[in-house]
Amino acid sequence: MSLQFIIGSSGAGKSYFAYERVIRESMEHPERNYYIIVPEQFTMQTQKTLVEMHPGKGILNIEILSFERLASRVFEETGGDNRKVLEDTGKSMVLQKMVQQHRRELAYLGSQMNKPGYLDEVKSLISEFMQYEIKEEELDEMIRESEDKTLLQMKLQDVKVLYQEFREYFSGHFMTAEEVLEVLAKEIQFSEKLKGSVLLLDGYTGFTPVQLEVLRELLAVCERVSVTVT
Repeated sequence: MSLQFIIGSSGAGKSYFAYERVIRESMEHPERNYYIIVPEQFTMQTQKTLVEMHPGKGILNIEILSFERLASRVFEETGGDNRKVLEDTGKSMVLQKMVQQHRRELAYLGSQMNKPGYLDEVKSLISEFMQYEIKEEELDEMIRESEDKTLLQMKLQDVKVLYQEFREYFSGHFMTAEEVLEVLAKEIQFSEKLKGSVLLLDGYTGFTPVQLEVLRELLAVCERVSVTVT
């Protein structure tokens, strides 16, 4: 295991240098797997770039993936979690159901959730809580610290009710996109394809706590992890 940072200012050629090295090494070691992890919106463009740069115009042992696509690859190999992943529309429907069931407990949000945009805002907030691994104890601490801000405290108490019910509902039925990476972190150690592989992270300006947990596990199994840093 080794960790390498490829550092340079914006436009200095960090990605080109990293891609060129991956291509060269992949041709020298066809038995080894190479993974380039980029944000979801850049996967197709990065594939196009790699194919154009490759002397053979093909990338047989190089895969360009996002964290979510990496999870799919690992789950295909290891079995992983067989719960279905629920997208944004499904999450909105579940959250609406939670609001209807617990409207009496929602002192502030109960009367606001029918207003345009409120449901989406609360859904986004809950999604971010899951991305950043906010625990119920942390929410309780926020509520205690907001005693002098009555409106904020009411909102936090309502969000806590929905957050608890949301997580409990999903635990037995579905998996959110945020939970996919939590499951991935636990499955990486069982992946034979990732063991001894070379990994490159490109295009990221930062990582969420759950992505960092995935990276910790990847560092333990990959031969080398490289990261481009501006």
